[in-house]
Amino acid sequence: MSKLVFFFIIILCANLYSQNVDFNIVGNWNASDYWSNESKTTFTEDGYISMTINGEKIDGKNFIIHGGPNDGQKGEMKYLINSTTSPMQIDIIALKDNIEKGRILGIIIPVHHTKFLMLLSFDGKRPETMNDENYEKTLTLIKIE
Repeated sequence: MSKLVFFFIIILCANLYSQNVDFNIVGNWNASDYWSNESKTTFTEDGYISMTINGEKIDGKNFIIHGGPNDGQKGEMKYLINSTTSPMQIDIIALKDNIEKGRILGIIIPVHHTKFLMLLSFDGKRPETMNDENYEKTLTLIKIE
């Protein structure tokens, strides 16, 4: 009986430890999608996100908007993380002149301190979970620095 209690305490402590591990998204990441397309993504300490899309680098602190009524003007991209939810929530926010112009809602699931999964929605509704229906849209990010 005492071995069973000891085993239960070990499992409980390990579970509590895993729930208290902080995930730090700041840094450079290699993102890949279901079809193995890769891009670089950087999350900065001051809340900016930069990424490469179709070979074009988008600098979160200073990028030029292509298309639409703001074509050719300077914009910014920031991110916000809510780590109190499960899965964690991420918002990618497009700004122009410090005014929000759009928001991409998503979720992230840390796998390891150097790997996480991210699912973004472009329809204004945050995904609730990663599942068989949306696995093709899920990105895998692996830390490179």
